[in-house]
Amino acid sequence: MNRVAVTGMGIIDTLGANPTECFDSMLDTYYSHPPLFKHSRLERHRQQPVFPVDRSKLVLPELRPSVLNNLEPCNLFALHTIEQALKQSGVKHSENVGVIGSSITMGNYVAMDTWPPILSETGRVRPKLLLNTAKDYMSGFICRHYGYKGLNTCVYAACATSLFSIDFAMRYVDEYDYVICVISEHGVNEADISFSRQLGAMGTKSCPFDDDRDGFIMGEGSGCFILESEEKAKKRNANIIAYLHTPGFGSDVSSPTSPDPDGAAAKLSMKNALKNNDVSFVNAHGTSTPIGDEIEYNAIKEVVGNVPIVSNKSKIGHTFGACGIIEAIYTIKSLQTGQIPDNHNITKCSFDTDGMITDKNRTTTGKKALNNSFGFGGKCASQLIEIV
Repeated sequence: MNRVAVTGMGIIDTLGANPTECFDSMLDTYYSHPPLFKHSRLERHRQQPVFPVDRSKLVLPELRPSVLNNLEPCNLFALHTIEQALKQSGVKHSENVGVIGSSITMGNYVAMDTWPPILSETGRVRPKLLLNTAKDYMSGFICRHYGYKGLNTCVYAACATSLFSIDFAMRYVDEYDYVICVISEHGVNEADISFSRQLGAMGTKSCPFDDDRDGFIMGEGSGCFILESEEKAKKRNANIIAYLHTPGFGSDVSSPTSPDPDGAAAKLSMKNALKNNDVSFVNAHGTSTPIGDEIEYNAIKEVVGNVPIVSNKSKIGHTFGACGIIEAIYTIKSLQTGQIPDNHNITKCSFDTDGMITDKNRTTTGKKALNNSFGFGGKCASQLIEIV
C-alpha cells in the first residue's frame, strides 16, 4: 500500500466550524464551562453539562426541504465537514470514490420518536425518518447525494470508531480516486446521555488528568478526511496536509467498560502504532474518568517516554466515535503550528511527577505525534500522524 496522504479535512465541534477556528479556540487560555442541557425532553437531564455544536454555523450543500427535514443531525454535521474537506483538497468530482461514514450515535435521537409508535399496535412513522436509525444510513446518504459509486459502509468500534474507520479507509486509497472518511456524532441527546449516566461514566466537569475528575462530559461534532495515495496526490500536485501511518490496535479483555489496571491493551496499541518512531507529543484519549486517565498516563510514560500529553476533551468533551478523527485534526494543527494546547480546567495532577501533562501551551518542532482512542469493550487504537 502506498503512503496515505490527507489532502483535505473538515471539522465542526463545540469550539467552531472549521479547523482554524477550532484550533485557535483550543489554544485560547480562556475556559468556558459547558452549558447545561436545558432543552432536554427529559427533565432529569436538564442540569447535565454538555458541549453542543452551534448549528447556526453549519454550511450545507443545497438540499430539498423534503430531504433536509428527514435527516438526523449526524448527517448534517457530516455534510458540513465533507464540504470543507472537498474544497480544501481540490479533488475533481468522480464516481470512483469510496466512502466510510461512521457513527455510534446515529439514529439514537430519532429512535426516541420512531420506536414507540412502531412497537404499538397501530402506530406508523415516516419511512425516510425511520431509515436514519440504521448505523450505515449516513454512508449511503453521502454516496447518493454526491453520486459516489465505490465503497459504501460504516465501522462501529465504540469510542475508537474513528481510528478503526481511518484504518479501513486507508486500505482502499489505491482502488479509488480518493476515499472520504467521515465520522459524525450527535451525542447530546437524551438516549446517549441516559446510557452514559446509567453506566456512571458522565461527570460534572471536563478536566482530564485532574485529581478532581469525576467523569466525561458529552460533546458532539464531526471530522472528515479526504484520503489519497501519496502517488495520486503528488501526480495531481495536491497539497499534502499530513501522512497517516497504519494504526496499532490492542484488545483489553479485563472488563466491558473499564481498562486493564496495567493498561496492557493501551501499551500494545501504542507499540504497534509507533514501530520505533519518536513523537513530539501524545494526544491522549483522556476522557476525565477517575480510572482511565491515570492508567493511560502510565501506559504512555512506559511506552513513549517523557513527552507532553494533551487531551482536547478538556474543551470539547467526549465526542464518542468521532473523537479520534476530531482529535487527529487538532493533532495535525498542533504539528503545523508548533503549538501544543493546554489541558484546560486542570488544577492538580498528583501522579504527573514528570510534568508531562500540558498545563500551559507548549511549543514543538517535531513532525510526528501519536493519537490515542480507546473504547468500551476493550477496543484500543493508536495512530502515528506525520506532517510534511
